[in-house]
Amino acid sequence: MFEEVRAWRHALKKVGSLRGWDTRSSSTSHIVREVTGIVVKLKVNHVHKFPKKDEAKEGIDKQVEDMMDLLDLEVSDVRIVGIWGKGGVGKTTLAKVIYEQISSQFDSCSFLADIETTVKQLGGFQLLQSKLMCDILNREYEVDQVAKGVDFFKGILRNMKVLIVLDAVEVQSHLHKIVGEKLDWFGDGSRIIITTSVKSVLPEFISQGLAHAYGIDVMNNDQALELFRKHALRKNLPIPDFDEIAIGIINSVNGIPLLVEVIGSLLSRKVVEEWTALKELILQSGPHIEMILMASYKELTKEQGEILLDIACLPADVDCRIASFMWHDLNIAPSDGVDALHAMSLVKIGNDNELVMHRLLREFGQQIIRKEEDLYPGTRGRLCNLDLAWRTKKEGTDHLNFDARDFKSMPNIRFLILDCAKVVGDFANVFPNLKWLQWRGCTRDFAATNFHVEKLVILDLSWSKVTEDWGGWRKIKMPQLKVLNFTGCADLLISPDLSSFPDLEILIFERCSRLMKLDPSIRHLKRLTTLNLRFCDELNMLPIELGHMEALKELLIDNTSIQEIPVSMGYLEKLEIFSASKCLQLSHLPDSVCGLTSLSVLSLENAKITQISASFEKLVKLRILSLKGCRWVGRLPDSICNLGNSLEELDITGTGISELPNSITCLGHLKVLKMDSCFIRELPREIGNLVNLEELHASHCRSLKGAIPTAIKSLDRLRILRLGHSSISAIPLEIGSLSCLQTLDLLWCNEIQVLPELPSRLTCLHVSSKRMEALPDLKDLVELEKIRLGDKDPKELICPSTRMEPKSRSSDLLVAHIVLPKLKMLELSHSRVSELQLGHGSLSCSHLKKLVLSGVNLENVLDLPSSLSVLSIQCCSSLRQLPAVHHLSKLSELHLIQSAVEEIKGLQGLISLEILNISHCEICNLNGLGQLTDLRSLILSDCNSLGGLPDISNLKMLNVLVVQRCSMLVNAREKAQSKFRMH
Repeated sequence: MFEEVRAWRHALKKVGSLRGWDTRSSSTSHIVREVTGIVVKLKVNHVHKFPKKDEAKEGIDKQVEDMMDLLDLEVSDVRIVGIWGKGGVGKTTLAKVIYEQISSQFDSCSFLADIETTVKQLGGFQLLQSKLMCDILNREYEVDQVAKGVDFFKGILRNMKVLIVLDAVEVQSHLHKIVGEKLDWFGDGSRIIITTSVKSVLPEFISQGLAHAYGIDVMNNDQALELFRKHALRKNLPIPDFDEIAIGIINSVNGIPLLVEVIGSLLSRKVVEEWTALKELILQSGPHIEMILMASYKELTKEQGEILLDIACLPADVDCRIASFMWHDLNIAPSDGVDALHAMSLVKIGNDNELVMHRLLREFGQQIIRKEEDLYPGTRGRLCNLDLAWRTKKEGTDHLNFDARDFKSMPNIRFLILDCAKVVGDFANVFPNLKWLQWRGCTRDFAATNFHVEKLVILDLSWSKVTEDWGGWRKIKMPQLKVLNFTGCADLLISPDLSSFPDLEILIFERCSRLMKLDPSIRHLKRLTTLNLRFCDELNMLPIELGHMEALKELLIDNTSIQEIPVSMGYLEKLEIFSASKCLQLSHLPDSVCGLTSLSVLSLENAKITQISASFEKLVKLRILSLKGCRWVGRLPDSICNLGNSLEELDITGTGISELPNSITCLGHLKVLKMDSCFIRELPREIGNLVNLEELHASHCRSLKGAIPTAIKSLDRLRILRLGHSSISAIPLEIGSLSCLQTLDLLWCNEIQVLPELPSRLTCLHVSSKRMEALPDLKDLVELEKIRLGDKDPKELICPSTRMEPKSRSSDLLVAHIVLPKLKMLELSHSRVSELQLGHGSLSCSHLKKLVLSGVNLENVLDLPSSLSVLSIQCCSSLRQLPAVHHLSKLSELHLIQSAVEEIKGLQGLISLEILNISHCEICNLNGLGQLTDLRSLILSDCNSLGGLPDISNLKMLNVLVVQRCSMLVNAREKAQSKFRMH
């Protein structure tokens, strides 16, 4: 392989001659703490300002749409959707985009990255299970054994709707250990997404009807060319001389997105001759991924190359602001180095400032490191315990043991992972260049001597047994330390003496569940910028020495027992972020807080504070203020208007505020206003002055009455308007002018009688009112994807009898004609609707997935689209016949409740049906039922006209059969007792 690299280097001379522009304990529980720590993400903010970059998402819109169809979130089953394809085609990127897009629709979520690399580590499966539980429960959780983890899953996850992403699963048994074999660990509606390059991981689940596979192929030429242009030309415009070459390059690398991005970035700002030379080179040598990546690597400066190789060895998705301390001695600003790598498509920066490197690039970097060590022994600068894991396997131990001799030949080591390791012996002059030491799971005893790491800047002791009098504090010399991480160190009761680390900038005590006190030596940390005390449950006070940390920019005390803030906090003139969410004992903020003139984010969610000082006007840089759940706060000060040039987000959800001050309309930069579940009685008449407002949330404000002010017409940027479960009585005509409005929620606003013309860009419309006599005009709302319309809540209509008489005169009845090409969900509950039409000529709701209908006068339903996955008909006492359903081959759930339907014509055609629920209906027969081989759940209740069941012996997937109070039904128990449970 390395000979190929040499050959590639030699061949690159032709390109280079052309002129262009420059440009990882001894006990199991110990290991578990360590293991959990690996996967708890460091969430800190630091002084270094790196550019925030979104991952490339070009060309995946269709893939996202296809995945959403397979996930089918409107269905309540549990399923896996597997994304498979060769390396570099964008499987992980697609999974991340989907995760971002749908995570808010689940009770809890977890993204487990790079499964196969993790399971190779000591205690790998416990690590994954611990990570999963930390994410799902949002707190520390230890898994001592895989079997114990499984037992816990079954007890907790079964009651939750969760989203789990498993990235890079290559062995089926690994998938079984994480999600089981039948997906019966998870609550209804849960979804598991996996990425894999091995298609054989999924067939067992697919054969059970538990999974779908989605194959990602390489991009077509148009998509690849667009992506290539973006990276090579920084715009998607055709340039004749370059496009022909670009197409040749794209074809030669088979349209693999990773390679398209890397080559495109490599050729950016280069002349056509260089494009041609590289194209010929690829055609001659073949599209070897390693060679192409080497070409890009050779373009880097020495410093940029060092940063790239460091990132290849650092923990996945590490915060780039922490990693930057590794590179301060290079002849380049760390931010510039990372930015250059991003421009070359060799690294991406996530929304949380995490460094993201593709697995193929990470393997490439590690390969370069190994080869260079082979060529130049003793020059290795990075080492993780995976390199020495063979010792553990050979000796059969549960932990790693090292002495100084193991490292004598590595004087240049800069990054070292010693997770769950013991070190003994004299380490004098062993680590003269070490800058980052990850020692998660470190034992309580420290046996090494002369452990001097003069250049160490990052020490990670997460999930360790260290205490305030740990021997390492006396024996380890690290005068230049910048980052000290104690995440999950449960034996730490008092913070250690920190006076020996005057240069410390980031200090993390997150999830130190028994920490009760911070040592006064913290006053010596004059350069500390971040102090993270989140989830330190026993911590009930902050030291008065806090005010001496004059460089502090971020103070995080969320989920602690802190009762008061010291007055000295007012001296923190550089503090930008103060987060005290869920500090349930915090009842007062000192006036000195108002002197924090640099404060940008203030979060006091669920605190016991009773008022907001009028002096808050001094916080002239405040962008985000969250008082969510501060139910004792009854008003906002009038002086809030003085934040007009800074405040962008205000959240008073669940507070006792009943009236907004008139001065709130002076907040000209406000983008998000949240006041759900408040006692607000009216919206400000001059609300139109909030010209930058994008989101207005006032749901469940039951005291909110009257009409929406006409001034709302001036909110040109408003995208989301939520007023559901309020007493709003009228919507102004002017709402139609809100061209950016996409979501309008007026659910159970029972005073609304009619809706005016609505904005054409709406994608989500929720409107229901007991006084709404007419349906809104929807024909021009062609962007609509979700609709909920009604004048009755179906739950109010359900009663023991199936006999519900229509209450409207025929002259008052309505025909609902809905033909919207992008519609995916329709819930219609209206007592006056007699007929529903979902098609017209060649037009139909061809993307409709979920249809929920209720209404005592509904007699006819026409044109059910073949795209349906869920069909639910409730409380339709006039609906005696369904349209034919034989063509609904994608339907997975059918619910008939409290309705007069007598027959389901074409039932045998529902080949994908998994759930059939019929209750309080006049159904006479279920002909075709025995052919529904995918059926998992059959519930028949109070169907007194049902005289029998067909043969269901072929329903091998059926595991729930409930038959109750069906007086005419006979022989069903005899037919099923050998296989199914009866209730």
